[in-house]
Amino acid sequence: MKFRTLLLASAAVLVAAPAFAGEDITAAFYTPAKGKFLSDTDVAMSRSKMDWGYGDTAKAKGWVVGEELTYGVTDNLAVFGAITNTFKPEREWKTANGTDKERYLNNDHNFAYELGVKYNMNYGKVLGQVALAYQTYDPRSWYGTSEDYRYGKDNKWNKVINGEVKLGYALDCGLTPYTTFAVSDDVTHSAKDKEYSWFLGAHKMLDKVSLDAGVRYEFDSDRPDTDDEWYLQAEANYFVKENVTVGVFGDYYLGGENRKDTEYDYTVGLNAKVAF
Repeated sequence: MKFRTLLLASAAVLVAAPAFAGEDITAAFYTPAKGKFLSDTDVAMSRSKMDWGYGDTAKAKGWVVGEELTYGVTDNLAVFGAITNTFKPEREWKTANGTDKERYLNNDHNFAYELGVKYNMNYGKVLGQVALAYQTYDPRSWYGTSEDYRYGKDNKWNKVINGEVKLGYALDCGLTPYTTFAVSDDVTHSAKDKEYSWFLGAHKMLDKVSLDAGVRYEFDSDRPDTDDEWYLQAEANYFVKENVTVGVFGDYYLGGENRKDTEYDYTVGLNAKVAF
């Protein structure tokens, strides 16, 4: 299904009758009930700046648009598909010799695709979820040739396996503290690159508003120069209807042992969820 079609489908159900009365479709552990769908659309902007001193700086910026559609196979098992497009990425290098700008991707049509499954395991107030997904993109489209900037030239689609384990506890006050551990494993090349992420936070429902916030730690044992990254992560959603929410989200780089030259690094975005 084309990205535009998914967006039109999301818009069409905005006028539909509520499908999940009383349910929090923004909850960290939410998956649609059997035979139901959840559409999740994001638009995000990222900005970063490195400052090495003596006037040497580097800035990067870009936009990402994504759509994820989840279907409930059973009340606890769901499958999902996602498509994202990274566009208008730019880097600006400033040194004593002047300023240079580059577009480090080939064009504004840089698509990545993902298929996966989620399974919920609930034991009273203890909540658990495991997820596994396959992600791919074509370097020939992203970089204009068959060259992936991390690995050199080949004619392969890049293939990544993503896994995630989530554990939480539902308190009576509507607050759900939870933690997530995720791993992303590039299986395309011989020099495999594994990226890890750990999040600790909480989700809170307040009438027509839901809040989610916490701290995320990222590390990569195969690339020491990007190890040890701490981010503050948060989102807020407003229930337009019981089955429709709009929200804002973002993260902000707090620090890291191997990125002491980072002046700022953040992402902000808008989100819409529709259950039908």
